[in-house]
Amino acid sequence: MNENRQAKAKIVKEITSKIKNSKSFVVVNYSTLTVNEMQELRKEMKNHSVEAKVYKNRIFKIAANDLGFEEVGDHLNGQNLFVFGIEDDISPAKVISKFSKSIDNRDVLSFKVGTYEGKVVSSEELANIAKLPSMEEALTILAMSIQAPMKQMAVGLNMLVKKKKKKK
Repeated sequence: MNENRQAKAKIVKEITSKIKNSKSFVVVNYSTLTVNEMQELRKEMKNHSVEAKVYKNRIFKIAANDLGFEEVGDHLNGQNLFVFGIEDDISPAKVISKFSKSIDNRDVLSFKVGTYEGKVVSSEELANIAKLPSMEEALTILAMSIQAPMKQMAVGLNMLVKKKKKKK
């Protein structure tokens, strides 16, 4: 095997490993992103346990096909950024969506395709996934909904006690 082919095989192994070890991945068109914006995006991703890397589309397609994500290959054209979620399925889509909206009202990043819960999803589905609450936000919502009836009961009992004190 020549050196070039060995290098490509090594990159395919790296991509395969990244896909296997991540909860999800998203493919994004980044052609209008400036260098400074890319640096900001990488900082934001690091804060959310999300990794991004640029690979050749053809090489990524080989790795994706090896893992059963054949549909991904149909969307690999142009300049793509491959974003991997290390800790949860939602983070890559959320970070990309939030960052894209924060840049001067330009649509600098557009979803192409990705995975969620082990299935290939479209750009429209990724946009909807980005709107889902994170695990932390979901737990906060749950805690508030559990706490609300107890709080209402406490307020009601307090009002009842105050009312009885006024009658005396």
